[in-house]
Amino acid sequence: MNPSLKQEILDRVLPRVQTPGQYTGGERNQIVKDHSGVDLRVALAFPDTYAVGMSHLGIQILYHMLNSRADVLAERVFAPWTDMEDELRGRDLPLYSLETFTPLGDFDVIGFSMQYELCFTNFLNMLELGGIPVETDKRSPDDPVILGGGSISSAMEPVAPFFDAILVGDAEDVLDAVIDTIIKWKRDGSPRRTLYESLCRLPGLYVPSFYSFDYHADGTIKQCTSDAPAPRQVVKTTVEDLETAPHPTRPVVPNVETIHDRINIEIMRGCPNQCRFCQAVKHYRPLKRRSIAKILELCETTFRNTGYEEISLTSLSTADYPGIEELIPAIVDRFSDRRVNVCLPSLRVKNELKSLPELVSTVRKSGLTMAPEVATERLRAIIRKPISNEDLLDGCLAAWNAGYRLLKFYFMIGMPTETQDDLEAIVDLCNEASLSRKKYFRRRGQINVAVSSHVPKPHTPFQWEPMNTPDELSGKQSHIRSCNKSSYLNLKFSDVHKSYVGAVFSRGDRRLSAALQKARERGLRMDAWSECFDHIAWREVFQDTAIDPDFYALRERRPDEILPWDVVTLGVPKDYLLKERERARTES
Repeated sequence: MNPSLKQEILDRVLPRVQTPGQYTGGERNQIVKDHSGVDLRVALAFPDTYAVGMSHLGIQILYHMLNSRADVLAERVFAPWTDMEDELRGRDLPLYSLETFTPLGDFDVIGFSMQYELCFTNFLNMLELGGIPVETDKRSPDDPVILGGGSISSAMEPVAPFFDAILVGDAEDVLDAVIDTIIKWKRDGSPRRTLYESLCRLPGLYVPSFYSFDYHADGTIKQCTSDAPAPRQVVKTTVEDLETAPHPTRPVVPNVETIHDRINIEIMRGCPNQCRFCQAVKHYRPLKRRSIAKILELCETTFRNTGYEEISLTSLSTADYPGIEELIPAIVDRFSDRRVNVCLPSLRVKNELKSLPELVSTVRKSGLTMAPEVATERLRAIIRKPISNEDLLDGCLAAWNAGYRLLKFYFMIGMPTETQDDLEAIVDLCNEASLSRKKYFRRRGQINVAVSSHVPKPHTPFQWEPMNTPDELSGKQSHIRSCNKSSYLNLKFSDVHKSYVGAVFSRGDRRLSAALQKARERGLRMDAWSECFDHIAWREVFQDTAIDPDFYALRERRPDEILPWDVVTLGVPKDYLLKERERARTES
């Protein structure tokens, strides 16, 4: 505990910032340990706001796992909002952990959960606020070890120079070995390189400083070499048995409202579908699931420890869980008299969808979300999403009949071979879904339509494809808007410039680290937030660092080109991805 820092924060800083409760700690189920009684002190860092980070199940899992060890403590830290950052910088105060107000730089390890590319500047900003050297080669043995992980850990070359090591894949089965390795290194007092040599021998551990890249005159990668004992290619790690894998039943309950303020139970990891645009399905393969009995046990114990009024059954494709039609009634039977609602994340459209709305129609009618992705069968064949509009409309009818008044659809634009007919079909399909409510009620149903821009992601069959330009995407958005004549359809589009910058860093190499450092010099952060994102400033950053962002975001890759993320494998051969790309082209 740092009493003086805590007192200054509570007395002088928090009265001056928005939502001060996010910076105080003291939540139900938080764990506080004596720093002098452990061998390793870990800060679990989420490079976005408290409201976003506390909604992330992965942080809770790691917090539970690490604090279950007697020789380790884990505390949480999140990116401060701009007003809080200004107060910390203006008073020369460090970023600190919520549990004990310990300065970030005083921890032995800082583990960052990386979930999206637009958090890269937040990651660097948090290191700066913690007084930690940003580049690995400038850190001494006394500086914290900076680890990375998360859903984008298989393609993080733009931030590779800032991480000591990156864990690619699932953490559960290798985390203890990582911690034991760092504890031993600390006891031995060895140079930092000794730690790197030990870490790179563990499954799924990528040590970026052991890898170097050479480039052709046209900017493409000529070769990637690794220093011994690092492997030529890092193979992602995967949890062997989800049934016995750790899952927090005493999660920290936030003091303030968060994005997902509820019990989150992971019922399945991975996805049985193989959509060609989806990076997550490759990252989390093979498919693993928990039994109904285990899920019910987790629900019951977590409810007793939290008192939440909603249970969310999470996975990449919850509707594809085998036995979902048995699981939901079992949860409803157990919790409905306690007025606990069951909710589902976005659902893949399938024949069984028509049975789900009634099953989850319990205490409250929360909105139902479906993810058709695209609106024509031709384009669905190309992205390998074999669903039908008939199944979607059957699911809508079931939802209206169950009492839902609002449905939400997710679509993407900018897919390969997309035409105006595909764009217009989005509005046509949503209109049909809205009108279908009149079968049971007098009025049409309200449809919220979220339309995002497709980014060709690493480790997918579309990784070689060019992205649509911002102008092209803006034109497509305008065309969809012009087709909508109904007040019952609420269209919301992602910012094309944010998608573009995200694509640059998603598809980029470590030469982009210079742009990230320049962006921090200009004060850029919170890029995922519309209030803070500045695409003009980003254009100037790329110009100042002599980087052509179109080279990364918009360029079609050659099939034989070495890609920045080839240093990592998710267990899917590149030849297979190329064949899938060719199949998509023939199906167009």
